[in-house]
Amino acid sequence: MESGLGWLAHASWYFSVTFVQGIGVHELASRLAADPTERPVLAGGRDVEALLGDPEVGVARLGDAGGWAFAAEYGEARGARRAFLAELSRSTGAAAVNLDPQAGHPPPMFSYAVGGELACSFGLAEEGRRWGSTPDLLNPDLRGAGVLLPDGSVMEVGAGRYAQRLAMSLGVIERHFGLSLPRDLVEDSELPTVAVSGRPDLGRL
Repeated sequence: MESGLGWLAHASWYFSVTFVQGIGVHELASRLAADPTERPVLAGGRDVEALLGDPEVGVARLGDAGGWAFAAEYGEARGARRAFLAELSRSTGAAAVNLDPQAGHPPPMFSYAVGGELACSFGLAEEGRRWGSTPDLLNPDLRGAGVLLPDGSVMEVGAGRYAQRLAMSLGVIERHFGLSLPRDLVEDSELPTVAVSGRPDLGRL
């Protein structure tokens, strides 16, 4: 069973993932703006695709692993917005991490917020450009993994090794924050699912 983050680099990764430490999945759903009067429905990842024809629709599948609640966000993904992630860390009083595939315009993005501010953010395989109040937070780990070279440049690979290169950075993020995202849980299981924007008909699932 693949339980880390590296499998995302080798999968059909088309959803954003928001992790929050120290709160439950129901609280995370509420923070993502799910209607508290609507009960979650159980749905698989492919099940929600039929609901995403409207670009304003956002659907989140919820779970927890490794002490973090997570939301796999499909369509409109609030967690991928850095300002929202910072506010999420403030309003929950807990650290928040987002991984977004940026399928339309790579690279995939990593963002970490704590205390109400964006602490560190960069593109996977483009770690030389970093943002946040502590942009160099992961630099020692990135150097230890060979992602950042001794001269400060970024490891570059050919197209044939691009997925492996992404997996290296995902591994650094996984180990630094203790994140877990079991592949069978996300890809093969039905998870509690809520609408977080637009008006998708979850009754169709």
